[in-house]
Amino acid sequence: MLEIVLTREDANTEYALLAEWLVEDRSDVTAGQPVCVVETTKATVEVEAPGDGTLVQLYGEEVEVELGKTIAYVAQSAEELAEIDEKAEAAPAPRAPAGDRKATRKAVELAELHGVDLASIAKRGFITEADVEAAIAAHKSSAAPTTGSLLAGVSAEGVSLPSTFDVQGGELDPAFLQSLDHAAFRALAPAEKIESLREAGATIGDGVDLGEGSLVVAPRIVLEDGVHLGPRATVICEEVVAIGELSQFGPDLELRCRRAYLGAGIWGGRSVRIGGGGWRDPWATLAIGDLAFVGDEAFVNVCRPVLVGREVFLTMRSLIVTHNIGHSILEGFENRFAPVVLEDRAQVGLGAVLYAGVRIGREAIVASNSYVVGEVPAGAFAIGVPAKATGSSSHKLSDARRADLARRFVDDLHELLALRGHAVSAIVDDGFEVEGTRVAFTQSYRGGVDAPAVVLTLDVRGDVPDGVAVIDLVDRRVHGSGGVVLDSVREFCRKRGIKLEPGPWSYPGGLI
Repeated sequence: MLEIVLTREDANTEYALLAEWLVEDRSDVTAGQPVCVVETTKATVEVEAPGDGTLVQLYGEEVEVELGKTIAYVAQSAEELAEIDEKAEAAPAPRAPAGDRKATRKAVELAELHGVDLASIAKRGFITEADVEAAIAAHKSSAAPTTGSLLAGVSAEGVSLPSTFDVQGGELDPAFLQSLDHAAFRALAPAEKIESLREAGATIGDGVDLGEGSLVVAPRIVLEDGVHLGPRATVICEEVVAIGELSQFGPDLELRCRRAYLGAGIWGGRSVRIGGGGWRDPWATLAIGDLAFVGDEAFVNVCRPVLVGREVFLTMRSLIVTHNIGHSILEGFENRFAPVVLEDRAQVGLGAVLYAGVRIGREAIVASNSYVVGEVPAGAFAIGVPAKATGSSSHKLSDARRADLARRFVDDLHELLALRGHAVSAIVDDGFEVEGTRVAFTQSYRGGVDAPAVVLTLDVRGDVPDGVAVIDLVDRRVHGSGGVVLDSVREFCRKRGIKLEPGPWSYPGGLI
């Protein structure tokens, strides 16, 4: 007799779903004839009969089967058929597999297409296409929009959503939107644009600057204090645009989306483009967390949700796509629509491409010019085409090494200020004076520092008197207050990846 065995082709997959029998039990089959459809997390395949004979099924449809197991026999004689029946009577019923839940490839594709979080489907064993269809139907029947519905079910785990995500107000008068002449609005002076939007109902804070030739249009607009959009910015959103305080973008920003929620303290370069095909789609939601960096000429396609966490670096000319364009799916070509998620403090290198469905874990780094098509684990360093995790994004420092690196900040800052033409004293006891203020490093601050001073430290244990500012480089926090020297030291730290609280904060100018 011949056996039909589910062969293992992937070391990471232990079970498959026997999705459908194409031939009735006890029917005659011929060699090479497709007899069943099997789905794994990687693929859907038809299994063929190994020879002529009578097919005897050992499992029903929609059943999980451990890879390596026999799912059917092909009996080539009456004697073999009788032998199979005897084995079936003696064999125990197959056990349900234990362990983590899996989803078939079709289920994954359907979930990505409709933004369904598979973790939200409560089921033991394989999640099937039918399970996802049921979740979609339940989602459509839910009434009030929630965070989950705005994100189309995409998991925000590991992502600090911006406070603007829950912002209220800012609804514009529909008559204003209907009558708005885009060219005429662009021609207005920046102050006139702000006044016009406020009168129409937009919520616009103090110190907001809309550059020459810029355009901001949406049914709901919220721009918090200090937002700056450079010259020739184009912001057109179908439902809402909300930008947190002190966020700024350079010239020629293009932001087109159904919903855009940008956090506080974001720095965006010139010619940043957000939108592309499908920007009006119901799932086109963009959320960028506080203190994120978006480099020059970065491109983000948003036909499906794009979540960018807090302190994420999306560097120059990096590219995010949430769908591909190609030949017909009915001819076997891929046609993919899926969200992209960058968890907090992830970094994407110059010219890197993130394909639809990608998730970059917290503090993971994608190397420049890499092409990412899957998940990058938290804390990993990924490189290549396609990108693969080859190591860790950071390494643990000893206390002595951390103290040595922090102590060098004083030397580097001293050199920078001197080259800038500022009068600085010689370095004595890990410190120097500039503008009448002492700048120094101590491994553990315990007080006893005379004002005015700015102290860099790895540990704060003492009181901070008036006129003294203490910067905790490990906890990334400023204690106390100061003037131009503190601002300059804080900017120096920011350029070394140390973004300090309280925030958001922007450099008002100073010594560097």
